[in-house]
Amino acid sequence: MLVTLTYHPVPPATQFPLLPNLGQLRMSLDIEQDPYVKALMQSSPTASDSPELRRVKLNRKTYCQEQLKSLHIRGQMVDKELGSWGTYWYIIACIQKLQLGVRNRSASLELLDDDEKVYLERCLDNLLSCVSEETMPWFDKECISAKVLRLIEFLLTEHTPGFSGLIFVKTRAEVAVLSEILSTHLSLKEHYKVSTFVGESNSVKRKTNIAELIDVRYQVSTLDDLRLGRKNLVVTTSALEEGIDVSACNVVICFDHPPNLKSLIQRRGRARRSESKLALMLADHDDPSTISTWHELEVAMRKQYENDMRELRDLETLEAIDEGDREFVVEKTGAKLLFSDAVSHLYHFCATLPSGRLSNVAPVFTYQDNSRGLGQRAITAQVVLPISVDVSVRQASSQSAWNTEKNAKRDAAFEAYKQLYYAGLISDNLLPIQGDDEAIANVKAEVGKMPSLVQVAGQSNPWHLVAHHWQGTTKGSSLYCYDIPLQQTDETIVKMHMLLPCSLPVIHDPIPLFWDASTTFSASIYLSSSTPPEMDHAAQSTGLLLSSVFRSRMDAARFDFVALFAPAEDHQNTDWMEKFSGTFKRESSWPTHDSNSSLSSLGIIRDLTRNGVPHILRGFEEQSSELNTTDCQDNENNEKRILLHVARFPKRTDFLHPAAPGKVNPLDGANKILLRPEDCEIDRLPLPYAYFAAMVPSILHRIGVRLLARSLCDTLLAPLELSQLDLVITATTTTASHEPSNYQRQEYLGDSVLKFLTSLTLVSERLHWHEGILSSAKDHIVSNASLAKAALEVGLDTFIQTKPFTGYKWRPLYDLVSTIADEPREMSTKTLADVVEALIGAAFLEGGFDKAIAALKVFLPRVFWSGVSDRNDILLSCYNIPITYPAHFTQLEQLIGCTFSNKTLPLEALTHPSYTGTNVTASYERLEFLGDVCLDIVISSTSFAHNPPIPTHGLHLIRTAVVNANFLAFLCLTLSIPIPRTTITTEGKNKVSSHETTIQRHIWQFMRQSPAAAVRLAQQDCLNRYEALKAPISESLQQGTHIPWSLLARLDAPKFFSDIIESLLGAIYIDSHGCLAACK
Repeated sequence: MLVTLTYHPVPPATQFPLLPNLGQLRMSLDIEQDPYVKALMQSSPTASDSPELRRVKLNRKTYCQEQLKSLHIRGQMVDKELGSWGTYWYIIACIQKLQLGVRNRSASLELLDDDEKVYLERCLDNLLSCVSEETMPWFDKECISAKVLRLIEFLLTEHTPGFSGLIFVKTRAEVAVLSEILSTHLSLKEHYKVSTFVGESNSVKRKTNIAELIDVRYQVSTLDDLRLGRKNLVVTTSALEEGIDVSACNVVICFDHPPNLKSLIQRRGRARRSESKLALMLADHDDPSTISTWHELEVAMRKQYENDMRELRDLETLEAIDEGDREFVVEKTGAKLLFSDAVSHLYHFCATLPSGRLSNVAPVFTYQDNSRGLGQRAITAQVVLPISVDVSVRQASSQSAWNTEKNAKRDAAFEAYKQLYYAGLISDNLLPIQGDDEAIANVKAEVGKMPSLVQVAGQSNPWHLVAHHWQGTTKGSSLYCYDIPLQQTDETIVKMHMLLPCSLPVIHDPIPLFWDASTTFSASIYLSSSTPPEMDHAAQSTGLLLSSVFRSRMDAARFDFVALFAPAEDHQNTDWMEKFSGTFKRESSWPTHDSNSSLSSLGIIRDLTRNGVPHILRGFEEQSSELNTTDCQDNENNEKRILLHVARFPKRTDFLHPAAPGKVNPLDGANKILLRPEDCEIDRLPLPYAYFAAMVPSILHRIGVRLLARSLCDTLLAPLELSQLDLVITATTTTASHEPSNYQRQEYLGDSVLKFLTSLTLVSERLHWHEGILSSAKDHIVSNASLAKAALEVGLDTFIQTKPFTGYKWRPLYDLVSTIADEPREMSTKTLADVVEALIGAAFLEGGFDKAIAALKVFLPRVFWSGVSDRNDILLSCYNIPITYPAHFTQLEQLIGCTFSNKTLPLEALTHPSYTGTNVTASYERLEFLGDVCLDIVISSTSFAHNPPIPTHGLHLIRTAVVNANFLAFLCLTLSIPIPRTTITTEGKNKVSSHETTIQRHIWQFMRQSPAAAVRLAQQDCLNRYEALKAPISESLQQGTHIPWSLLARLDAPKFFSDIIESLLGAIYIDSHGCLAACK
C-alpha cells in the first residue's frame, strides 16, 4: 500500500548558535596558517611565487579547509531536514570523535598528517570554547523539524508485534542524526530498536572525513539483527535499495522523494510482507500532482513488467523451437552429457579449480548476433575458462547459430566440456578428475583409509639363510674363515676363527663391546688368511666355548651350530679340546696364592654351594678362621687358610649398549667375595675365551644385521645395485630397536626426494592438469597410506628392525632350517612409510636421482617414472612459445640474479590467477607447484649435508622455517632493486629542472594481476602490516636465537606473496634444465 505523510515545514522555534559560529570560524581562518600552505611555502626558497600556492590562497581548497566546509554544509543540511537539536548534536559528536581519535592515535586517522590533525583539533577547540558552559539540550517539538515530528507520529501508530521497517534518507549525516533522535525519543525507544546501514567506500586513498560519524565496521551484523528481531528499524541511505539481501519489512519510509522510478521500485520491493506500506513524506506545499505522478510511475512499472514477461515467454517459445538434442556418450562407462546440462557441468568443473577470494573461477560467455534482416536470428557464443585451465582447451565456441543466447551458451559449454574430456581433465564418468587418472588410481586402489596400526610379518632371521647353506656343506667343503680378535685398547685378549658356509658383508669398523661402565672391548671381523680349521673340530670348539657361559641354555648333544668358532692359535692342535675341556677341583694344578700372575690362565670359578654360580678369580687371601667372612665357615682349629677372592661373572649378555652408570665392574674387585677352594671348581678353559663367549650373542647380532641388509639388497633392492650397506641398515632400523643409527635423518631426505620426483613426474607427464589436480595426485602418491601399502606389497616389512637386542634368554644358534618363523607383529603405517622414504633417501645418497628413481620403480611401479633429464626436456619444450617480453622484467632478472633464456617462464611465474589481460599462457600455479618441491629439496639436501650433522628435529625445524609461507612472503616484500627515476619540476614561469632519484621496486610489484580492487587492497593491507613488523622481524632473523613465529604469523600475508617466490624457483629450475644449484 502506498501512503503519504504530509507535514507543514515550519522552522523549529528553538535555535542554537553553534552552526552559525562554525560558519564564521571557517571564513575567519587565516589561510597562511593552514598546514598545506605552510608546507608549500617551505618546499623551496621561491615557493611563495609558485602557481600552486597562488591557486590555493585564491580558492582556499586545502584538505583542512574542505573538512571544515564539509562539516558546515552537512550541518546546514541536518538543520534543514531534522532541526536545530540534530545540528547541535551532530557538530558536537564530530568534534568529540576527532579529539578522541587524535588522543588514541586511531587507525581511522592514519592517512592524516600530524600537522593537519593538530590544526583541525585546535580550530574546533576554539568552536567548543564558545559553548563549553552550555549543557547538551534535550530535544522537544521546539527544536526538531516538523518533518521529524510527523515521522515520529507515524511510527507511534504503526508499531505491531514483529514489526520490521526501513527509513531511507539522503545522506550519511542524516542517518547518524535521525537514528540518534529515534533511539532517544522517550515514546519510541520502548518499541523500536534502531540501527544504521550505509554504503562502503572502496578507495584505499580516501582520507578521513571528520564529518563522517558512521563506522561501517559496526554495521556487519545489522542485517542479521534485523532478520532475527534484535533490531526492528534501520535508518539507511540508498545502499539498501538493491544488491543486498534484506528481510521483508512491514513499513518502508521515504524520508525524501525517491530520485527516480528505479529507486521507487527498489524501495517498494523491500516492503514485501502482507499489508505492508510504502510511506512517502510530502510537504503540504508540494505540488498535488506529485502523488498522481507516483501512481502513474507505478502503472508504468506494471506495464513494463508485463512487457518483460511477454518477451520472456517469446524467448521460451524460441528456445523450445530450437532446443538442442545433442548428447555426448562415453562408451567405456556409458556416462552421458546432455546438451541441456552442459552449462551446469561446466560451472561445476570451474568450481573445482584452485580458487581464492581474489580470483574468479567462473567461465565467461560472450555472444555475437549474426542475424540479417527480419528473418531467423543467428546468435553464436564463445566461452573462456579461467586462466588456470591449460591454454589449449581454455576457449570454445558454439558449433551452430541459435535463435537465443541461452542455447548458444549451451552449445559453447557443450563443446568446451568435450574438449576438457579429450584433454584428460574430465573422467570417463564425465566428472572433473581429482588427480586419480588410471596410473594414479592404481596406486590408490585398496589403500583407502588404512588403520594407524597394521599386522605385518615377523622380522626375518638372517641366520636362516646361513643354515640353508650348511645343508649343502660336507666335511670336505670349503668354508669361509674369518678372524675375530677381541681387543682392549691395543691389546688382543683372545683371537678366534669363525667358520661359515657363506661369505659375510664387509664390516669395516670394529664392533664396540661395552663390558661395563668403564671397560670397553672391540671385535674386528675380517676374512682370515690362515687355513681354516676342520669343521668337526670347530663344532666341538664352539660347544666348549659357549658352554663356558651358556651351559644351562645348551643342548649338550647338539653341535649343528649355525656359526662355528675355533681358537686362532691352536685350531690345528687336537689336544686343545682335551687341554681345556671340563673342570677341576683342588689339585696341584692350582696356582699358589703368591703366583697371581698366572690367574689369566684359569677359567671361570664356580661356587658349588650355589649350583655352580660363575665367578672371576681376582686373587688369594690368607685369613684366620676367627674372622667371619662371606661364604666361609668357622674352623674349629682356628687355623689360617687360603681363600679365593672372586667377583661375580656378569649376568648381562647385551654388550652392544653401554652399561648403566653405577654398575659394579667385576674386574676391579670392588665387590669382594671370598670362597673356600674346597667349595669350588674351576673351568679349564682360560678366562679370555669366556669373555669372548659372553660376547658372542652381541657379535652375532651385529653380523646378523648386516646379513639382513645384504639379503634385502640381493632380493627386493637388487635393481638398485646398492653398495653402501650402512645406508640400507640405517634406513631399515627403527628407533625402537635402539641401534647406533636409525632411519629418521634419511627419511627426512627421502621425503623431499620423493616429493620432488613425484611432482616433477606429474607436472611433465600431465601437461593439461592444473595445480589443484597435480596437488591431489601428489598427495595420494606420497601419502603414508600409499607408501605403507607399497611396503607390504613388496614384502619390505620382514626386513624392518623393530626388536631391540638385549641378549635376554639368548640361545646358541643351531640349525634353523626347521625353526618356526617369528610371529607376526604390529607396526604403524607411518613406520612403514618412513622406511620406504628412508630407503629412497639411501638410494639418493649413493646414486643421486637415478638410483632414487630405481627405488621408486620398486615400491611404486604403477607410476610412470623416468629420468630427471627426460622430464626436464619435456618441461622446457612446453614453454617454447613466442611472447612479448615486458621491458621492465629485465629489472626482475637483475633483482633475482638470473637471466632467463626462455622469457615465457618469468612472465608466467609472475601472472596472478586473476589476470585477464593479453600476452599470457597461464597463471603461476603450475610453476608454483614445481617450485615448492624445488625449494623443499634444496633446503633438505643442504641441511642434511651440513657438517657436523644436524639432529633430525633440527632438520625439520630448519625446513619448516624456510618454507614457511609468511617467511617467503616477508622475503617477497623485502627483496627489491633500485630503479632510477627522473623527476621534472617547474620553477617560476619558464624555468624547468630535472632531478635524478631512485625508487625501490620489489618482487611483488612485478606481478601481473586483475585491475579489480581486491588484489590491490590485499597488497596494501599486507604492506601496512609489513611496515609495522619489518624492523622487529629483521632484527630477530639477523640477531635473534629463535625464529620469530608470532611476528611472521601477524604478517598474515595473502598466499600470492609466497607463491610467486616458489613459482620463480620453478621457472629457474626449468630454464636451467633442472639445475637445483641455480635454484639454490
